[in-house]
Amino acid sequence: MFPLLDDELFKSNIPGPTKQEIRAISISKMRIFPGCKILEIGTGTGAMTSDLERMGCYVVSLEFNDYISLSPGKKIAIGSDFIQALSPNFWVRSAIFDSVFIGGTVNISGSIKLAHNVLKNKGSIVINSFTLDGMSKIVRALTRWFNRFEVIEVQISKAEVLGHHKALVARNPIFIFYASKA
Repeated sequence: MFPLLDDELFKSNIPGPTKQEIRAISISKMRIFPGCKILEIGTGTGAMTSDLERMGCYVVSLEFNDYISLSPGKKIAIGSDFIQALSPNFWVRSAIFDSVFIGGTVNISGSIKLAHNVLKNKGSIVINSFTLDGMSKIVRALTRWFNRFEVIEVQISKAEVLGHHKALVARNPIFIFYASKA
């Protein structure tokens, strides 16, 4: 795997991006391969889509907000499809995906149900969350639709200049949930 794109490429007024280090871990849990089909829900800046496309994946990126038209990743990931849609209302006739990544969504339960419906057998789902209310909803929905799942907590600190010194500044902890469709 070659280096992931720098977070600086995705600076905008859009919340995010999923930080480079978190993208690396999330992508490793997705079990991608060249030519795989990925559904990303909650695209935001498009950082994840851009990295996945660079690794040879075809990505369909959904975003409910009008961020989709402003997404810096849309200019980088020109072979992927960016669609403005609410995930539970998204339907692609006979589309089957190898993996689903959920970065952010206003309807986590509906997004996890959609993931279950469009994933191939043994396909993977990866969800990033940092809010307590989001985590409890994710646990309930994953238990219902996937039965078994794993979760890891990742804390990243990054050196930043603070005055005349460099200090390690903590970024919020991220919880990465992952499961496979049985």
